[in-house]
Amino acid sequence: MPRLDSKVRAVRRGLAVPLLLVALPAILFYTVLLRNVLDIPILDDYDALLDFLNQLVPLNGISAKASYFLAAQHNEYKLYFVNGIAWLQVALLGHIDFRVLSAIGDGFVLLLAILLWKMFLPHHKDLAVRLTLFIPVSWLLFQLQYFETLNWAMAALQNIPILVFSLGAIYLLVKETREAFFGAVIFFILAVAASGNGFLLIPVGLLILMVNRRYLRFAAWLVVAGGCVAVYVYHYNVLSSQTGPHRSVFSAFHPLAPAYVLAFIGSAASFPFKWGSLLLGAMLCLFFFYLARRGYIRRNPLVAYCVLFLLLTAVGVAGIRSDFGISQALNSRYTIYSALLVIFAWFAIVEEVLQDRHAPFLSNNAFLGAVAIAVLFSLSMDGLGSMQIAGRYRKLIEAMSAFEHPASEGSTVGPAPMLPGSNGIAITIEFNRRIRPILAESGRLGIYRPPPL
Repeated sequence: MPRLDSKVRAVRRGLAVPLLLVALPAILFYTVLLRNVLDIPILDDYDALLDFLNQLVPLNGISAKASYFLAAQHNEYKLYFVNGIAWLQVALLGHIDFRVLSAIGDGFVLLLAILLWKMFLPHHKDLAVRLTLFIPVSWLLFQLQYFETLNWAMAALQNIPILVFSLGAIYLLVKETREAFFGAVIFFILAVAASGNGFLLIPVGLLILMVNRRYLRFAAWLVVAGGCVAVYVYHYNVLSSQTGPHRSVFSAFHPLAPAYVLAFIGSAASFPFKWGSLLLGAMLCLFFFYLARRGYIRRNPLVAYCVLFLLLTAVGVAGIRSDFGISQALNSRYTIYSALLVIFAWFAIVEEVLQDRHAPFLSNNAFLGAVAIAVLFSLSMDGLGSMQIAGRYRKLIEAMSAFEHPASEGSTVGPAPMLPGSNGIAITIEFNRRIRPILAESGRLGIYRPPPL
């Protein structure tokens, strides 16, 4: 018995350090976020959440509410998941709280980490080795480079859940069991509900099922996809394009811009030099092409299909956003896609090179270099992101305070802070003029009242 206890203690000691190094970036990540969260809407929150609820709440009967819910649209997207969470919160609490919504969205990063862990060396028997090799993944994921998505209710509930649901659907499809297929269908529906690029699961799912010769499931996937498309086109406004007012959504599509695609793929390397994104994007594409030539898809189809989904997303975003220029591809909210591609590249390196080596990791220069790069990158992005989030925090308080306590009658300052750009003053004044009635109506209906400042 004492001998068994000593073995257990030895195993626990062997797990303690890698477990701490895996958990530490998540602790830092959520500490910053929890210290800088506000019950104040940000930009699109006014239209996608407050105005949606202003229109929904006064409707009589579940039929009218459901019809409006299915028809509601924000720019090119129908944000069923975002709107559904907000509607549920109002139904339960009687009002909306942006801190809770932001926390739910931010929490999906942890769910994404759990999903990546389940994908990573699932058959490896040595838990300590598996945890050690997972250290770079945790530091690459739990970092604040994609700060624009975090602590922002609408963005967090759109941009992060879509990744969890989409990669989760692929994970379940590859498992091939009947139960997993039903779970994949649910995740597919949730992905489409979260964001429009959930529709990219249609070709990816069909490819998986065709390669595995699951023809009945192939047909079922098509039926579900048809149902999702039918719901999405219900009262769809084709003139609601983000690229310009009263422009058709279809006019927003552009010929493929390779530079934009590469910049999107490599956007994790956009700081401090944006051209670094093009270099990283090219390197990742060459690496994945090399893996494909070596038959990696047969050895790990799960990672290969996840990479395919992310690459298709890069092409899709380029198709509707490339006219904004390469700088738009480097937008903070997109860098999580690039980070995931780097993470999946690390998955492949571990599987192909590192996992079967018996030498201690402390003497493995490749592993130590990867850990050092991941940690330095994460800490640098945490420093940059925390400053950006804290700055946004201050600006939101100042703008809402100016709105609640105007310096003069008819003041156009607040509730939204100054928007960037050469014509930011004019755009901000017009934006504030438009959202003030939305905020006033939310207060009248009891849906939302700004905190007293």
